[in-house]
Amino acid sequence: MTNSTEHSVYVFDDFRLDKDRLMLYRGETEINLPPKAIKTLAILVENRGEIVSKDELIEAVWKDAFVEDSNLSHYLYLLRKALGTRSDGKPYIETLRKRGYRFDPKNLSLERTTNGAAANPAVSNGRSLQVERRGNVLALVDWKDPETIPVVADAKPEAAAKERFVSRSYAGLIVFVSLGLFVAVAAVLYLSRSAALVQEERAVEQNVLRLTNGIEVVDATISRDGKYFVYTEPEGKFYKMWVQQTGQSTRHDIVPASARLPLAKTFTPDGQHVYFVAVDAVGEPFSLYRVPTHGGPVTKILSGLGSGVSFSPDGRQMVFYRQDNDGAKYVIKASDGSGEETLLYNTTPGFGSAAWSLDGKLIAIVLQAKQEGLEEGCSVAVVDRETSGLIAFSEEVWDICGRMEWTSDSRGIYMVGTRLHESMTTRRDQIYYISYPQGKSRRITTDGSRHQWSSLGVTDDGAVLAAPFNRSSQIWVMDPNGESRSAGQITTGQTDGRAGIAPLADGRVAYISRTGENLNLWVMNQDGSDQKQLTDNRYPIEEVRSGGDGRFLVFASYVDHSRPHLFRINMDGTALKQLTSGDSREVDSSLSNDGKWIVYDSTKVFGARYEFSLWKQSLESGERVSLNRTDCQMPHFSPDDKYISCVRAQTDVLILSALDGTLIRTIRVPMSSTVSSTLSFGARWTPDGKSVAYIVNDKGVSNIWTHPIDGEEPKQLTEFTGGSIYHFAYSLDGKRLFVARGHQIRDAILIREVIQ
Repeated sequence: MTNSTEHSVYVFDDFRLDKDRLMLYRGETEINLPPKAIKTLAILVENRGEIVSKDELIEAVWKDAFVEDSNLSHYLYLLRKALGTRSDGKPYIETLRKRGYRFDPKNLSLERTTNGAAANPAVSNGRSLQVERRGNVLALVDWKDPETIPVVADAKPEAAAKERFVSRSYAGLIVFVSLGLFVAVAAVLYLSRSAALVQEERAVEQNVLRLTNGIEVVDATISRDGKYFVYTEPEGKFYKMWVQQTGQSTRHDIVPASARLPLAKTFTPDGQHVYFVAVDAVGEPFSLYRVPTHGGPVTKILSGLGSGVSFSPDGRQMVFYRQDNDGAKYVIKASDGSGEETLLYNTTPGFGSAAWSLDGKLIAIVLQAKQEGLEEGCSVAVVDRETSGLIAFSEEVWDICGRMEWTSDSRGIYMVGTRLHESMTTRRDQIYYISYPQGKSRRITTDGSRHQWSSLGVTDDGAVLAAPFNRSSQIWVMDPNGESRSAGQITTGQTDGRAGIAPLADGRVAYISRTGENLNLWVMNQDGSDQKQLTDNRYPIEEVRSGGDGRFLVFASYVDHSRPHLFRINMDGTALKQLTSGDSREVDSSLSNDGKWIVYDSTKVFGARYEFSLWKQSLESGERVSLNRTDCQMPHFSPDDKYISCVRAQTDVLILSALDGTLIRTIRVPMSSTVSSTLSFGARWTPDGKSVAYIVNDKGVSNIWTHPIDGEEPKQLTEFTGGSIYHFAYSLDGKRLFVARGHQIRDAILIREVIQ
């Protein structure tokens, strides 16, 4: 007698969703996703066409558990990546700003399966166990990942019939073995499936403890016993190093304020001292210092390091990277700086980070990746201390390999890194776990922040210290005279306008904001109402510009990872067209007010050397005109299109003829011990065309200054008393000033992965 169990299976396009088993298929293949990700999809599918708020999703998926919003964001990212887009190019899961999410397929049907049948019986679930006959013996074949199991054509009927024939004398034995094997297979399947689920949950289910609150943390780590953590905090032009008890707010400084920035801090294994590196003078290599954990004399150990240090388990030795006249190499010294052992010569210098395993047997190092067609990149390897052999256990190539720390059981490494081709995306500088010896990596940070490359620590009980940093940004509108009392915030996102603002001829405002892990174009009214997403681009975009004729938007996009080029798009988000190409890089541009020309800077990279050029290009014909400048970037057309402003060496604003690039005037921007100008997107023209405007930072606060081009002294325009300004732009009629401003967020956090 069989039990009949009915399952709900939703079918849309090529997908089949078994709601009850939490399994998703595309065609004949199961899509391997965490169960809670599929549950999230199931809730959206059941509410198809309806908007489900973020809080409703979290409540439905996690019920009474407390989780951070980043967990939901990570699941939605995985789902969008797995589902792709509909046939019309739109996403299956829509994000409706401030409202929630909506699943809206073009076709959806509900099927029912019974008798415990899987939604797609042709597909195996997770890892596979195979049984094959070897003579008269049934043997359990090694378990394999599904993608490694070869596909074999069905056996011929007569062969299958012959294989099914079993002598009566062996029937009892076969039944006995089969039953035992069935129990074993079921047990292993259950355990392997459970292990897989646990592994999946570990990647997203986390407890995050914020160790600091509002302090500008720079370079942090934690002791192995987890009792104390140290970090640096800037004070104007100086830096001070602090120690703080984990979970407590009390702290005290252990290195007095100085112009020397302490980096790459490391606790000794006994937790009694902290080692750090610092540059004694500009242009010199790092020197290594030691200070007692709770304060005391600061002792210089040695000079000439190229990285921080990592200690042997007994604390008597340390390993680090160095590059000197003898070449690049990893060396081992006593913890007092005496003696020296060359661990490994690195024939391709430029990368350096090392981590000594807690069992003392292995040292993880970073090497430059050697891959055909790849100019840059790094990889992780280990050196066996017993044999001195180099083990390239991970074949993955990375764009950036930062600090590494071993787990207490020496079965894996945590690393601050950037995956290959993700340096220009929002996924750069994340914390990864790399298993040893398998070499499989998984990302553990998904909160939308970047992480400081030298800030990392792992405790004996598996907690990971990280130092995420982010810059909140909202768009404000104010009078063009900079009167602070007229300023009003019109957006509430976390990244609004930071990568670009472009007022439009029809009175609206285009801006760049983050959608999930992508940066996209949005438009809104001048009061912030009627916000609409124009693009759904998986490539990073930045520096959006508009022209006075109101036809096009122009922006830069990293379509080939390392070489951004310029694109134009209609005001409704249609008719995308690439404007520049080749082996150069184009990011900053400006559209003429008559809508006929675009001016931009172009950069070519030759190893460590950069070659700049300035160009003017017709938006219609594509004809290019060289402006004969090799020292000027980030151009902007004047309101009458007669002049171009551009930036030289972040210290001067040049005023050029828009006709041929002839230099008209040079403006030196203000600089002092407390004041610095930010010319990261150039100097914009004021509406009357008599001055250029740029951002000035004074004691950590940003404001806009205007600088007359006739030689008069610059004047402060806005009077904000806090926060940072990232971008600004005048409306085309000159009656409004739009400012993207916010605060930098730098805290230390402690991540504990929780098995659900």
